[in-house]
Parts: sequence; structure tokens; C-alpha cells
Amino acid sequence: MNKSFRRYRNIALLLVAVLILTGCVGKDNTVTKPDSGQVIDGAGVIKNIPDDPASATIASVYAVSVPLIVALDLSDRVLAVNVKSKFWTDADEDLARAGTVGRGIVDLEALATYAPTTFIHRSNDPETVDAVEKLGIDVLCITVENIEDIRAMLTMLGDYFGAEDRAEEVIGWIDGKFSMIREIVNQIPQDERVSAMLMGGQKGRVAGDDMLQSWMIEQAGGNCVVDQGKDHRWIDVGIETVFDWNPEYIFCTSSTALDYTPEELLNDPTWSAVQAIIDENIFTIPARIDSWDMPGISCILGTLFMLHTMYPDYYSVEELQSEIDEYYMFMFGKTFDIEYLGYSLEE
Repeated sequence: MNKSFRRYRNIALLLVAVLILTGCVGKDNTVTKPDSGQVIDGAGVIKNIPDDPASATIASVYAVSVPLIVALDLSDRVLAVNVKSKFWTDADEDLARAGTVGRGIVDLEALATYAPTTFIHRSNDPETVDAVEKLGIDVLCITVENIEDIRAMLTMLGDYFGAEDRAEEVIGWIDGKFSMIREIVNQIPQDERVSAMLMGGQKGRVAGDDMLQSWMIEQAGGNCVVDQGKDHRWIDVGIETVFDWNPEYIFCTSSTALDYTPEELLNDPTWSAVQAIIDENIFTIPARIDSWDMPGISCILGTLFMLHTMYPDYYSVEELQSEIDEYYMFMFGKTFDIEYLGYSLEE
């Protein structure tokens, strides 16, 4: 895919995000705007804002919702939730007190017992949405596949739960960080730019070029080699295709378990012709207990990690560590030790 096409495609995606924020597209291509007191969720459904947003309570089986909930200071509203790792319950006392109503798949009986006012769920599971709504519980669907989605969902959730000011603060913080990243990347000459890709849980499974992780590579100044996958998903391209792309850097996701290790690939003769392996430039995105490449606020840290890893002369380890501490202070009001989070930074 050439850069020009990708640019126009990204503009189209941004327009879709704008429509999510401002109205729904009907079958006749007309735009329906929500009334005052309404929001449009990630599935494009108009939802009424509660009469008393501050009293709305939350349950979810969708772990991707947790960073958004925490960022908006809504943890004290959570009755039951599914977390990606124990880090979230260690870091947030309100989440630690919350129960569970399932992981990915909802336990309707348990949900009825907790009786939250609102259930936050992924947008591509209408059967669960129908089942939960039959319990008299409002459902907010979220779609978090790219940075436009993240902004839109923060705005929607902030409006719904009466946290508009915090949503605006978080979005401003995110935009400020990516503006800073762009300023750094603009200093890197084109002839110094390197090629990269992000590999998933299996060898030959990669982040499609329309996924947040591939966008992060581009934001960090890398040239993403992946030119397949247009619907925000992991794609199995096979090892031979990775060899053909021959990236100079390979990043491995931390959002799911790997069935390989970077060390294994460095010592595997079949991978020895890949430039990233030759130069020993294969890295797992931190951190051991908190993923920096899962869609959410932490994608800032994943992008900064990529920036430092690919261009250490332009972005130092000290600068990266400072941003890591600032992120956790912004999200949780405290910082965490490197050993606890489980990452190391290259000098």
C-alpha cells in the first residue's frame, strides 16, 4: 500500500470517527444527531444519558474498557469488571474491591445480582447486548481500534458518566504527547528512518497495517512494512512473507502470550537472514504485567518505547523513563518500580 493511499484512507477513518461523535449514518445516508442528553456509543447507537450521571454504576467483561474507566476516574463506579492483568487491581483499590461477571463472556446471573446501571461491552457482540438489555441494564458499546476511536470513546464515556472535564483533560494530554513525538520524529532525517513491524502471539502473525500497533510504528518514525489487513485485526501472513518484508526492527506484542521468544528467533537459523535478527533488533513491547501496545492510553508509552529503541540518539532512555513515570502518575497518582512492572530499557 503506498503512502498516498494510506493517507487518504486515514482521512476517511477520521471522518468516520467524527460521525460517531456527531451523529449516526442511516440507511438513506442521512446523519442523525443525538439530542441534548444523548450520546452515540461505539456501535453507532444513540443512548440516553442517565438523569443523574454521577450515580451510574458500571460492570464489564471487556478488559479493554478498564484503561478508559481508570483514565476517566470512574473506578469507584465499578461493581464488577474483567482486568487484563493483576496489575490493574494492584494499582487501583476500587478495581480490587470490584467483583466479576465473567471474562469476555458475561455471566448473566451474576450480572443480575450486581445490578449495575450500565454494562460496557465490545461493539461486535449484539447477542450479549440484547441479553443484557433484557435485564433492564443499559449497554454502552465501545470500539477502540485506533487513536480516533480512543478519543471518541473517552468523549462518549465522559459525557455519559458526567466526566466531561476529565475526558477533555485526558484527550488533551494524549494529543500533547503525540505532538511531542512528532516534533522529535521530524528531527530524524529520512535516510536514517528504519523499517519495522509488530508481530503477534505466533510467528508470522502480524498487526495489520490498519491496526493501532502499526500506526504506533509510523508515529515513532518507523516505516511499517506490513501492507495487508484493512479491518483492524491480526493477520497470519506466514514466516516467508516476513522474510520477504525483511524488517530492520521487529517488535513483539505484550497484549497476548507469545508462543516464541525473541531469544529463540535470534538463535533460529531459519530466521538468520532477516535484518532485524542479523542486527539483534527484536524486542518485546513492555511491560511484563502492563501492556503498552493494547488499545488505550498506554499506547503513548508503546510509541515512546519504539521511538527510543529505533532512534536512541534522538530520544534517550532518561527521557523515556521520565515519560513512563509521568504516565503512571497521570493515570494512578503514583509511579511503579521497573522491576515490579517488568521491563528494561536499552542505553
